[in-house]
Amino acid sequence: MIWRFLMVPVLIWCGAVVPVLRAQTTEETAVRQVVAAVAYLQEANDIAGLDTLFAPDPWVEIMEGSGVNHGWTDYRNNHLKPELAEMQHLRYRFFDVAPQVRGKVAWAPFRYELAADTPSGHVDVEGRGTAILERRREQWLVVHLHTSGRRRTPGG
Repeated sequence: MIWRFLMVPVLIWCGAVVPVLRAQTTEETAVRQVVAAVAYLQEANDIAGLDTLFAPDPWVEIMEGSGVNHGWTDYRNNHLKPELAEMQHLRYRFFDVAPQVRGKVAWAPFRYELAADTPSGHVDVEGRGTAILERRREQWLVVHLHTSGRRRTPGG
């Protein structure tokens, strides 16, 4: 008889909490995919694809180290396109993406690696970053991106 009384709260908890956890996991997966796609599409020089991942608002900020661009259009046209045009054999990936979702806002710290040949020589960088995303309609969009890295030392 006592088992029946103990099982009721457990069943209520499972009915209320488990679906929320499942939804949270689905949203975290979606955020993780968007963040990983930012690096993947940059590596592929797919600017049109990147246009679908960033919010178009002029207040969006993209920071690399101490540099900042205001708005996706500013970053795309005045930073990213010229930078990608100079890079050959680009390898770029975000990993260890750890999203946290709170309603329609998510943040995702991550690690990254970038390697490329440039006119001034080979670049091999490791770093950290944070993406902040906002859910708009059925899509997560990047509204803030900050990366900071350092060159790898040979043998390091």
